[in-house]
Amino acid sequence: MNSYRKTCLLTFAGTLALAICVPAIAQQSADLVSPDQTGSTGAPQTATAAQTPSGTSPDADLTDKQWHYYGMLYIWFPGIHGTAGIRGFDTSVHVTAGEIFSNFRGGFLGDFIPTYGRFSAPTDILWMRLRDSKAIPFAPDYSVRADLGMTIITPKVNYLLVNNPKIKIYGTAGPRIWHESTTLQLVPTIFGNNLSHSVTWTDFVLGARFSMPLGAKASVDVLGDAGEGGATLDYQVGGLLNYQVKPKWTLQGGWRYLTVHYGNNGNLFNSSIQGILIGATYKFK
Repeated sequence: MNSYRKTCLLTFAGTLALAICVPAIAQQSADLVSPDQTGSTGAPQTATAAQTPSGTSPDADLTDKQWHYYGMLYIWFPGIHGTAGIRGFDTSVHVTAGEIFSNFRGGFLGDFIPTYGRFSAPTDILWMRLRDSKAIPFAPDYSVRADLGMTIITPKVNYLLVNNPKIKIYGTAGPRIWHESTTLQLVPTIFGNNLSHSVTWTDFVLGARFSMPLGAKASVDVLGDAGEGGATLDYQVGGLLNYQVKPKWTLQGGWRYLTVHYGNNGNLFNSSIQGILIGATYKFK
């Protein structure tokens, strides 16, 4: 049943991409070859979409045959809902976006994006440590405290498939590398013992990103990817509003949703992470 759902999800994503790509490509060809009222061939239009965190470049960057580098720092305010387990001992983890600061134990989130022509190679890095406690129903004086550590590194290769004044479409592919550590501890402790374990796995994901300009300085991105590997299911979707405040600075705000289902040798991590994201991108070169 899980394989059937994943097949349906990927089929739907591919169908949606084709449905959007075909008219975009047709429109792009028409813009390039349709004559104007005087009978001459019109010059191709130039897109004015602002720089975005997943590798979009202004059209000048696509033709100058030089490397360009972008760096993004962002803050994610996610709610986390799911189950974490060690050797068959499981506990639910529910941290709302409003509780994220009281449960937050450190983190770093950023993106580094080198680009060359239509190619880009963004690497997304997410490192977070969280803590949550749940009371034991039959022993209300005790609770189980779960300490979670997550490191997610996603190096991708992006290629600009469609460069149209109305839409840019990127194909994306790459590994998503997870390192998850879980510590379960009885509070207050009785014997000073706890369960602790960490696992690392890699999933390969495929996806697409659609960038639509809203003017000379603003654009909207819709993105998603899905795959599997060490996990039986790994996918994310998101949307971003980008606004270029200066030639080298672009601000972003949007929503990100990430789900993973991992289970191996009694170790379990089934979680959905979603919330508001805000960030800023700087163009180094």
